Amino acid sequence: MNTHTATPIADPRFPLTLRNGSATFLIALASLMMANLAPFIMTALGALGFDIIESGNVLTWALLASAVVGLATARLASGRARRPLAMAGLALAVVAFTAAALVPSPAITVTGLIVGGAGVGAAISTSGAAIAALRNPNRVAATSGLVNRVLITIVLAAIPILGITQGSVFGALALISLVGLALAAWLPDSPEHAEPADVTTSLQIAEPRRITVAGIVILLVFPLWGTSEDAIWTMAPALGAAVGLGEQPLGFALSLAAAGGIVGMLIVTVLGNRIGRAVPLAIALAIGGALKIWIGFAADPALLAALIIAVNTVYAFAFTLYVATAAGLDARGRWSGPLLGAYLVGSSFAPLIGGAFIEWFGVPVFTLITGLISFAVIIPTVVIARISVGAERALARSAAAESPAPAVQAEA
Repeated sequence: MNTHTATPIADPRFPLTLRNGSATFLIALASLMMANLAPFIMTALGALGFDIIESGNVLTWALLASAVVGLATARLASGRARRPLAMAGLALAVVAFTAAALVPSPAITVTGLIVGGAGVGAAISTSGAAIAALRNPNRVAATSGLVNRVLITIVLAAIPILGITQGSVFGALALISLVGLALAAWLPDSPEHAEPADVTTSLQIAEPRRITVAGIVILLVFPLWGTSEDAIWTMAPALGAAVGLGEQPLGFALSLAAAGGIVGMLIVTVLGNRIGRAVPLAIALAIGGALKIWIGFAADPALLAALIIAVNTVYAFAFTLYVATAAGLDARGRWSGPLLGAYLVGSSFAPLIGGAFIEWFGVPVFTLITGLISFAVIIPTVVIARISVGAERALARSAAAESPAPAVQAEA
């Protein structure tokens, strides 16, 4: 009797290992640490003699430098230049941030911060593209976010203990960039057979042209949604002041909100691809939109704090699935590579936009606008997520078709 050994659908992406995971996740940490240290950077610049407007302008330019370089290097990051690009960018960041930390000159500090931002911009594109090279994009994106949240929490707790100074803040950026540089050689390459599958042999929804359109649209939808979320986060002190929420209770609420974000990412980490993308994203965007609108009508300080925590929990969950959706579209990282760069473009302007909207329209209208943005992006997000899942399946089928036929086992 002859029996054929069953062969699972081939997945050309690489399995997650300690090496490629460490490189991908810690380089992602280096690329986003400047944004996470924004309050401390503002404080350090203030100690050098910059007022709040000047400090904000410097930080905006540094974040924009990261975003522009991340977008400009995305195509290189999706190919064979991924590791050299990460090494060059992080080496530049180490030198620039070290100069900003050690040289007692405001001009050198500003230059070092902006040049360092440009350097970690390359890390943004390479880490984003690397996520797409690993199997189970939902779980990988969530694990990356989870690792980053935990490490960022540790760094944010350690710097005030050392003192928020030029040396500690910019030195932390240099040290984290150095760790990323040391691990860059372990970044996963683009998988073989990573071209979008032919529609004639796979799912119609995974037609390469549809994948391209979906990729372009997610680079527009994601930063638009992200800007609305970051505007709420950065305007939290103004929202708290409007209802009498003091600085200490607000600080505690923001800490719990960060913990809530960890919970949101942990859910995706545990469930992985089993939850899909389209339905959970639609639910998260709808809930998040409703919560943001509710914030504008909350008159009780405790209720406002609870809403801020809930919004950030839902945000982290949706953020993770957006990254996974971009990674699922193309295993080379063609769309996940530039995704965070595009996000940073909007994020860098979130404080300016949030402050202007509150001044022009008041808190209720401001939160209504941010909430409606979440509802407005639901339909395009769902369509993109469906195409992303279809692209993964199509790629697996295509790779399986190109793999050798399964071996035949003969039994007497």
